[in-house]
Amino acid sequence: MSQQAKIFFNDLKPLLDQFQERLVAIGQKHQVPLFYEPIQYVLTLPGKRIRPLLTILANQTCGGRLNSALYPALAVELLHNFTLVHDDIMDNDALRRGQPTVHKKWDVATAILAGDGLMGLAFKKLLEAPEGDLLTMMRRFTDVMLIICEGQGLDKMFETQSEVSEEQYLEMIRRKTAVLIELSCELGALSASAAAENIERFRQFGYNLGMAFQIQDDVLDIMADESKLGKTVGSDWQMHKQTVLSIRLRRELRQKVDDLTFEEFKRALNETGILNQVQNMYRDFFNRARQALKELPQNESNQKLQELTDLIQNRCW
Repeated sequence: MSQQAKIFFNDLKPLLDQFQERLVAIGQKHQVPLFYEPIQYVLTLPGKRIRPLLTILANQTCGGRLNSALYPALAVELLHNFTLVHDDIMDNDALRRGQPTVHKKWDVATAILAGDGLMGLAFKKLLEAPEGDLLTMMRRFTDVMLIICEGQGLDKMFETQSEVSEEQYLEMIRRKTAVLIELSCELGALSASAAAENIERFRQFGYNLGMAFQIQDDVLDIMADESKLGKTVGSDWQMHKQTVLSIRLRRELRQKVDDLTFEEFKRALNETGILNQVQNMYRDFFNRARQALKELPQNESNQKLQELTDLIQNRCW
């Protein structure tokens, strides 16, 4: 972890410790071990808790109370982990955050059950929120859950399609990834009963941050050091997933790229300049996210969001 990241997370340690304590307590039930033990395992895996942190900092930027932010923050993290457990099953990934995935540690049936439980617990936590427009929050939460599933469905469909357009790819990642980060920010503002224009600005911040994050993640899946990434490098390539990298390379070479080896694919991305193009693409989304923050209340929490955006872009951990 970089010194910059250490300082950032150390400053927020009391807040993150309080959140983590509540998160871990959710899975500390023993009536049905086969159900709760995998859930507890997922909730104790190492992670930076970026999405709930966005919820809390958005709430604080808008002058909300910390207690009002913790419930939607927990709901967001539970929803996120639901998507990860099921995503790992569908992609047959062996590692998540450097540890065995649930379906590898137990089995597929147990992992499906754990994912279902995480979703139920997410709704339960959000319903316990003490402040904010709960009906609006629940409607948005439900809509986003379905949109994420649609995005996962599109991602799966694209694996068997010979051609996918860049526009289709961007819509898929909006649904699969960006909407959850957008929701994380929006729920924070809603839980603080923020003004409508600030709720919308946080939606824009979250959307652009989410798009940047996923495009960058697609690059890291190809180019990153596996020991630092915490999951198998090249897993998207092995699953023939359509990303902006493969879409642009296919268009440039005017041929299918599935016939290339993994090393040939990486080399072609560099030689054609496509890697640089895509890096500029996600940098533009990061800059749009920063612009949205400039239009929100300027305070210590907003400053932390700016710092977090920089850390995500540089992956300084």
